[in-house]
Amino acid sequence: MKVQPWLVVLALAGTLVGADQVDQRQTTIELTSKRTLMSAPVNIAVGGGFVSGGELADGQGRAKVGNGFSHCGVLSVSVAVPPAVTAHCTSTFRLQDGELHLSGLRDYKSIAEGFENTTMAVIGGTGQYSEARGEAKVTRVTDRADVGYRFTITLAD
Repeated sequence: MKVQPWLVVLALAGTLVGADQVDQRQTTIELTSKRTLMSAPVNIAVGGGFVSGGELADGQGRAKVGNGFSHCGVLSVSVAVPPAVTAHCTSTFRLQDGELHLSGLRDYKSIAEGFENTTMAVIGGTGQYSEARGEAKVTRVTDRADVGYRFTITLAD
């Protein structure tokens, strides 16, 4: 039986693509944050912006490992009291071995209470993270009085 050369090339290409996907490794970083800064105005409006941030600790919230700050642009504001807000935010986490940069949308039922659980894109960084890509799952830490979050950051190696 004669095998067509293009069929062999397709079979090899499929094998190589599959091998690439299986071999990919990931690194996970877990951080917790404590919000100590929030500059959002009382009368927040679409097109306005604000800054928030504070200290970063390890995944258990015990040892300080850096700080993180976000700059957010307001995309929508509801008529509810207090107003619900949707914002596009970019975040920079300054860690000992470099910076991690994230970007994503955040939904706030109330600015004072913080944003809801979300997923952000890891878009780069500096130092050890200069070629970082991946995503960060962000969840509220509800077992404390202040506004805090747990970041589970998955980077593709």
